[in-house]
Amino acid sequence: MANARPAPRTPIRFAFSTVDPAVSQTIIPIDASDGASSSGVLYEPPGERPDVCVYLMHPRGEFSRHYLAPGLTDRGIAVFGHNSRYLNNDTDMVHERLLLDIAAGNRALRDRGYRHIVLIGNSGGGSLLAYYQAQAELEAYARVTQSPGGDPIDLAHEEMPQGDCFIGLAAHPGEGRFMLNVLDPSLTDEADPTSYDPALDMYHPDNGYRPWPEPSHYDSGWLSAYREAQRARSLRIDGRARGFIEERHAHRAIESGDMAGLSVEEQLRVRRAAHLHRYLLVYRTLANPWYLDLAIDPSPRAMGSIFAPADPFLGNYGPGGLARVMTPRAWLSTWSGTASHADLETTIAGVTIPTLIIYPDADTDILPSEQQRIFAASAATDRTLVPLEGSDHYLLAAPSDSNESAPPRERVIEILLPWIRERLS
Repeated sequence: MANARPAPRTPIRFAFSTVDPAVSQTIIPIDASDGASSSGVLYEPPGERPDVCVYLMHPRGEFSRHYLAPGLTDRGIAVFGHNSRYLNNDTDMVHERLLLDIAAGNRALRDRGYRHIVLIGNSGGGSLLAYYQAQAELEAYARVTQSPGGDPIDLAHEEMPQGDCFIGLAAHPGEGRFMLNVLDPSLTDEADPTSYDPALDMYHPDNGYRPWPEPSHYDSGWLSAYREAQRARSLRIDGRARGFIEERHAHRAIESGDMAGLSVEEQLRVRRAAHLHRYLLVYRTLANPWYLDLAIDPSPRAMGSIFAPADPFLGNYGPGGLARVMTPRAWLSTWSGTASHADLETTIAGVTIPTLIIYPDADTDILPSEQQRIFAASAATDRTLVPLEGSDHYLLAAPSDSNESAPPRERVIEILLPWIRERLS
């Protein structure tokens, strides 16, 4: 067969291994209204252009080879995997600017003749696309006017095409809400990554910790205090971020005034402070007790995290990590669970289009209880919640899966197709 697909390789995270050679793959450059550039790949099935295109974006992840593309294009639906302006680097990510990328991407699809656009928010894309859709459904004057860090954002004059359906696929509650779960509250001094309060350390044996791979057990009262301390640390980091921003703005006000009475040395000091953009170093961001205690919100998940499947302790103290180096405005807009607007449980209350929530029940980092709360908060009258049994976060079979049915990535296509067609046929 001329168009036979090569034997698939081992699936990797968010990417597919192979796609039918007959599927058209077009790189689409996207220019947002503020001048920022991004791009994506449009996958179109052979033959006449379909009416429906699935739109995908992650705040920073590579989605131009998303694993949904082969299955959807095989069944006659186009897919646009749009990489954001912050691809692979969220150090200065402002979620409100990402809305401009999404708007430009959706305008490009409408200009190419697509009548229906299905927004699929996968992982961190869930809170992002729900934020976009909620803003798109508002009257222009009611949209956000600035980021949590005070950067102006002109959504009132932005053309924001609405999606026709919203699908949350392994969608976490938002990067900030996720961070609230994993911030290590035992860190007492942000300038000293070795500082810690033993009473708040999930990796201390007095609190129920047992060395990997033994399961740990945390008392419910201790866990409640731990969660409160995580929130307190997030608020402290918010305060530092806002303090840095206010300091720069104060010096800019002096710079823009009359500095004639200041010495040359003082003028230079003011100018340096007015234009300096500080960075936050956020240490120890993989400390969620449910990674080691499966009795917390029980589910079929394995111990560990997608960020450190071998031992979360190593991920908490080792290199890399989430939100490790951030500008103040990026922390407030993206990773702060106490400041970011990209909060799926909140924004989905403004999404009224048909909504489908699909969640892998063995996900180590996003639990069924979170998905049920998101579903309950949905404003859609047409809404559906579907668990995907035996699947991990990346829609690969979980280690404990004994399900003899099709692999999760194939099963999810069989869920998506009839749901979409029933609404957009």
